[in-house]
Amino acid sequence: MIETNISRVIIEQYVKKLTERLDNDVVIVGAGPAGLAAGYYLAKVGAKTTVIEKKLSTGGGIWGGAAGYNVVTFEDKDILDEIDVTTKKQGRLYVADSIEFATALAYKAKKAGVEIFNLIEVEDIVLKEETVKGVVVNSASALAINLHVDPYCICAKFVVDATGHPAELVGMLKRRKPQLFSRELQEYFMNVEVSEAGVVEKTGEVFPGLYVAGMAVCDVYNLPRMGPIFGGMLKSGKKVAELINEKLQSSNT
Repeated sequence: MIETNISRVIIEQYVKKLTERLDNDVVIVGAGPAGLAAGYYLAKVGAKTTVIEKKLSTGGGIWGGAAGYNVVTFEDKDILDEIDVTTKKQGRLYVADSIEFATALAYKAKKAGVEIFNLIEVEDIVLKEETVKGVVVNSASALAINLHVDPYCICAKFVVDATGHPAELVGMLKRRKPQLFSRELQEYFMNVEVSEAGVVEKTGEVFPGLYVAGMAVCDVYNLPRMGPIFGGMLKSGKKVAELINEKLQSSNT
């Protein structure tokens, strides 16, 4: 019957895709601008990269622009040109449609070779010899209604916390290793110039095997928030990809 054939194809293909991504070079948690940019640049150089997103859609905070006004801003457009996003100059800023930006970024990441799993939520970290080696995941729907369902693991040589404002993976470490992060994980008051530069500068490894990118950087280092300007997010994603690729290349030599 056509109905069972449809179901069979979907189930078989999903299980095949997931099984092939249980071991990776890099796992990125969060499919917002920083996470997708990191995935795009890693996959471009051949790294086996998987992105995990607990929500139904990718793009993180891109879609809503400012208070639902679906327009976003940037200080430069080099990465936008690379992923074929239309921009126009408005004074010192470049402006883009948030819908085009969100979809283009996800499309380019996927076409580069990133595998994206939505509706999967990270509930813990795989930690071996004081090094992050992967994430413990579960159905986001099951966790949302507090079902007690055992998880499974997706492992990698490196893990990126690109979960945005909550810095969820760093928070998991902090709860059990409070001495590592003495400050509360939270962003500071709005200051666009400071945050746009700082989020790129501070992007990097915060614990062996665990990197932070995007707004998670602001939470970890108490940097200011920056609102609907996204250049720093993209540059942070690109930087974390470059840092991890250096480690991957050195480990292969």
